[in-house]
Amino acid sequence: MTVIGNRLPAGTHVRLDSTGECGVVVHCWLDPTLDAYDCYVAFFGEAFPEGKPGAIPYVLRYFSGSLTVIDDPAATQRPPE
Repeated sequence: MTVIGNRLPAGTHVRLDSTGECGVVVHCWLDPTLDAYDCYVAFFGEAFPEGKPGAIPYVLRYFSGSLTVIDDPAATQRPPE
């Protein structure tokens, strides 16, 4: 079996390649029907908030291969709303 994508640990900061939105991995698992890793990601929009978010993040499911790990989340922070 060839597995597509990577398992991303919960808490990993990511960017969705197709939209540029920033989020945090909530949970990631191997989907045996797809031979790929799927993840639930809490998205904050174009940048990570600094401190308490002004809005509740929304959680969506994405293939891990469509996500880019962000090494320095502070570089994408925006001021509190």
